[in-house]
Amino acid sequence: MRTSEPRVVWALIAGCCAGHPVEPSPAVEPTPPPVVVAEPAAAEVFVAIDVEEAARRLWPRPGPTAYGPASAAERAALGRLIGRMLTEDPTPKGLAADAAAAGYAVEGWRLGGERVLVALEATERRRGGGAYLVRVGSTSPAILQAPHGFFDVGTERVALEMFAAERGWPRALFVNTIHRYIGIDGVKARRDENPADPCHAADHLFTVATAAAIATVPRAEVVQLHGFGDEGEDAPAFAAIVSGGTKEVTVRSRGVAAGLRGALALPVGLYPVDTDKLGATTNVQGREIRAYNERSGGAATFVHVELSATVRRQLATDPALRQRVAAALRASGS
Repeated sequence: MRTSEPRVVWALIAGCCAGHPVEPSPAVEPTPPPVVVAEPAAAEVFVAIDVEEAARRLWPRPGPTAYGPASAAERAALGRLIGRMLTEDPTPKGLAADAAAAGYAVEGWRLGGERVLVALEATERRRGGGAYLVRVGSTSPAILQAPHGFFDVGTERVALEMFAAERGWPRALFVNTIHRYIGIDGVKARRDENPADPCHAADHLFTVATAAAIATVPRAEVVQLHGFGDEGEDAPAFAAIVSGGTKEVTVRSRGVAAGLRGALALPVGLYPVDTDKLGATTNVQGREIRAYNERSGGAATFVHVELSATVRRQLATDPALRQRVAAALRASGS
């Protein structure tokens, strides 16, 4: 019907005006085409999700079946990616090239009402390199880490719950994505060298991400959550143990230990003053931070927090306790 309308109209005009001069029609300005506003690309959208969905995306099932070391080029690309995530306000699409070069993809989440950039291993390249969340616009120097999920059971979920519940703190959350003792051969066994263990493998992507963070964030504060069993003859007589990763007490370790004593209302050990256990003196991230400070004169800090199994179970179900512990971890006011 649309194509026949002009002919019908002109036939009527011709019949009505037969024998009479026809006035020329006034010029009609062409109608401009409608302006089409393109919807933002899916990769540029920050999608609202809850903590349950965040956990499913961070630790999908099935997970990696074997650990896969990263190449030098992939490590360099991840370092660039983390640096940009921490200092820019990019869209996931704008980070896609660096992410792909590292074997990752970047998603945009709205978690706890705030925008979060999330670097996840590409689905076809999952190999235990870790996952990295950065809160867009945060000025906090804090990098919260849970490097031993699946082993220090519950630490990864507690860290995620804290990240989602707090506002502006921490600036980033780094988590592992495979059991620390799963080998390149896919066998889970404790060895002299465990390449999947982020805290004891210098070339792990987790270490690369930490190095990028402390080089990018002024006075970065790295806080690691770990866990220990609280049963048996060798169990420490504490609900938590705090260390700066050195043979000496640090300002940060002392402050966090004091804060945790108030938050937990339980005995908290300060290494090496109260205990000689779980001091994290061989922790790779702690060593990386100390080396960076020596090279650059930087002021990055490291604190290692061991939580008993009982405390971890309480933290899993008690939001108020998580909030108090989070406040203790912010002892510097970050």
